[in-house]
Amino acid sequence: MSTAFKISSFLETNSRVHEFEYEVMDMRRVGEKDINLLSVLSEEEIRQLDSLKIEKNRIQWIAGRYAVKSALFKYKLQRAVLMDLSCIDVLKGEDSSPFIPQYQDICVSITHSFPYCIAIVSNKKIGVDLEGISEPNESLIRYFYSTEEKNILENLKKTDEYCQRAMIFWTRKEAVSKLLKLGMRMDFRELNTSKNEMTIGNYYIYLKSYICGEFALSIASE
Repeated sequence: MSTAFKISSFLETNSRVHEFEYEVMDMRRVGEKDINLLSVLSEEEIRQLDSLKIEKNRIQWIAGRYAVKSALFKYKLQRAVLMDLSCIDVLKGEDSSPFIPQYQDICVSITHSFPYCIAIVSNKKIGVDLEGISEPNESLIRYFYSTEEKNILENLKKTDEYCQRAMIFWTRKEAVSKLLKLGMRMDFRELNTSKNEMTIGNYYIYLKSYICGEFALSIASE
């Protein structure tokens, strides 16, 4: 079973429960001369693309816009609405989170971890994060993980599950910060993601995670 299939299967199952649409892209297949990708970009998006000089950033940017618009197309199709995707803008807000000015009632979340790009759209607040699994930096755990998370990881040291659980906690933190549109302004150390549900202010948040091959994937949803 391929990693891409595992990612898609996890998202498909949870999309029914948490009411979102999604798209998974393999960024290795993104080429700027691919008319099928570039044809969905709006004039404003093309202008922003032209300002990006680093090839990696350009590929991630194209993949993110294409994935969001593909997910949006599915979302609207479910509601019997068709649209010209080149008339839709996927922009970055002041908090650096993506949004669609033409549909400000729709929440958008994007994550990149080479070679995959995932986009989710929903009428609920939502966040998604994908990260490659690796040995976590001890300083990262010390400064950004909650006491409960540290205790769990301490009991898992020298086991195969240690790195996986550490990255699940991290992707959950990232997903929650995207849901709340706080980014790194959130105090990650106060965020205990060891349970599958949490309350932050007026938000009751559900957490779902999955190990997809060499990646950890998490969703945070209202």
